[in-house]
Amino acid sequence: MKKPTIKDILLYLSAMTLAGIAGIIILPANWMQIAWSVFIGIVLILFTWRMLKMIDIKELEMIRYTNQQAEESIKKVLDTMPLGVIRYNRETFEGIWMNPYADYVYTAEGMQIDKAVIQSILALDEQKISFLNVGEKQYYYYLYKEDGLIYFIDTTSEKLMKDEVKNRQLVIGTISVDNYDDIAETMEEKELSILNSMTTSIITDWLREHKVYSRRLNRERYFFVTRYKTLEQMIANKFDLVENFRLKMRENGTPLTLSMGIGYGMASSIEIGKISANNLEIALVRGGDQVVVKEDRESSRPQYFGGKSASVVKRTRVRTRAMGTALKGLIQEADEVYIMGHRFPDMDAIGAAFGLLHLTREYEKDGYVVLDPAQNIADVERCMQEIQTIPLLFDAIIKPKEAMMNKKENSLLIMIDYNKPSLSISQHLYREFSKVVIIDHHRRSEEFPENPLLSYIESGASSASELVTELIQFHSGRKNKLLSLEATLLMAGIVVDTKNFQMQTTSRTFDTASFLRSMGADSVKVQNLLSSDLTSYMDMNELISNNEFVTEDMIIASGVEEKQYDSVTSAKAADTILSFSGIHASFVISRRPDAKVAISSRSTNDINVQLIMEKMGGGGHFNNAAVQLEGTNVQMVRQELIEVIHANMDEIYGRKK
Repeated sequence: MKKPTIKDILLYLSAMTLAGIAGIIILPANWMQIAWSVFIGIVLILFTWRMLKMIDIKELEMIRYTNQQAEESIKKVLDTMPLGVIRYNRETFEGIWMNPYADYVYTAEGMQIDKAVIQSILALDEQKISFLNVGEKQYYYYLYKEDGLIYFIDTTSEKLMKDEVKNRQLVIGTISVDNYDDIAETMEEKELSILNSMTTSIITDWLREHKVYSRRLNRERYFFVTRYKTLEQMIANKFDLVENFRLKMRENGTPLTLSMGIGYGMASSIEIGKISANNLEIALVRGGDQVVVKEDRESSRPQYFGGKSASVVKRTRVRTRAMGTALKGLIQEADEVYIMGHRFPDMDAIGAAFGLLHLTREYEKDGYVVLDPAQNIADVERCMQEIQTIPLLFDAIIKPKEAMMNKKENSLLIMIDYNKPSLSISQHLYREFSKVVIIDHHRRSEEFPENPLLSYIESGASSASELVTELIQFHSGRKNKLLSLEATLLMAGIVVDTKNFQMQTTSRTFDTASFLRSMGADSVKVQNLLSSDLTSYMDMNELISNNEFVTEDMIIASGVEEKQYDSVTSAKAADTILSFSGIHASFVISRRPDAKVAISSRSTNDINVQLIMEKMGGGGHFNNAAVQLEGTNVQMVRQELIEVIHANMDEIYGRKK
């Protein structure tokens, strides 16, 4: 039956209306008119009902037709578009259905979408990884756990483009032969010529192997330019040039090592060159024999490679004099000077601080030593009793809160025996100073003050007290002679950090000790200041007794969880363990008075404990390092330390194992 159109319906209704009107006019009797009207009405009702039924049928057919078209379209889209779809059972993780594209992606690699595949994608989601790899291709996936659905789309071309941009980043590197001048001074011309030829050959062969553009700047510096793809190869090989060079020089009987500073990124060549130079300075300050790599982004963290040999002394008397002259100018330009050591200062920090106080008097400036009585350890308390006898020194001691109130806009802060702002006696006070000077003998850490006026960091020095004593030797006059107690405090600082001249000691150390002795340093008083009371001795033995071998030549000892130990006691325990036969590294874990959990680590020249401590957020020297951790306990730190050691065995031991 043909479906009526709107025109047919209008014509039919018009005809019925005219017929009804005509019947009423023509028929003579009323009952006939009524009968005719009823008849016309019934016909109209039947027609309307019929029309409505036909419209319903038409709408239903239209809906069915639309649904059919939609289903066919969706099916065609799922079958043909490059989008993978997987439906899985949320309880068993078995695959229920997949579209042809998903099936093709996996079968092309000889794989099936089974339980293992689905669980691997769920595992990626747990790790917050948004990409999955199938064969050599990369896909971005969307996971809907509530519906048991996985969608993924090919992003291989985008990844390749991103990798290409990354690989084309500019890389600028600077190579330095450590301690070259000191070695060259003792050589004859012929020997020096052979050495230069050997160093040049080793370095240029390595650069040529990586096909980089390079130039020799002078006898000890080399410069190279390349792209990030080449840098990745160098990183993968862990800059084997550094270790190969050290081993070949050792075979030749020449104690030379290499350091590198490398910068890379999308910034200008000028900026990347500055990063390279700064990274080389960091490598040298940290003791040399290592590589520092950093991207030009502010949020990027430096990467360290090497550092497997103990620091070599690179400072010269000329450099010390130059640093002293620069320090003198900064002190004289300041209104007053505040000297602050690290938290819970030891005798090295105290001795060096009062040595600097002597220099401020020498330059006719007001100087203050910032100390917090709540952070004084036993050695410092004994030291304070001696200082109280000399008003000139005792009156210069100031608490952090008083310093905050008294400091002037043009005041100078000298950070002594540390270079990490977070280790300050008062971080709040540190942040109030715009003019900062750093004098330290620890390797420079990643955390470092921004734009210090002067940074005098010599990791080859035995102690901060040694550095300050050398400054006093060059710049102290006859008017303000070094006091006997000041000389004694400086001597105590050297004795503490050298373990009574047994560790990290050079000829320069003995020279400074001789000078201090001539200035009235009292060796008997030094021993009294550093002596241990019975309680500290028992605490030290308690720490040592709870020990375990983590490797055949490393020992970890730890204190009682509920008990607090001062830093000196922990350090002495680490030193004592290291003195045992066959032990090359010791770690002592304890709860500090400030509730932090600390690790004091010591080693011989066979193991770099600084690398281990840096992995845990600390730092220090090659064979003397530490870390302080918040929000944890002794056992958790112990387990973390063991994991770090086992995860970095190759880096810790190098080719020894």
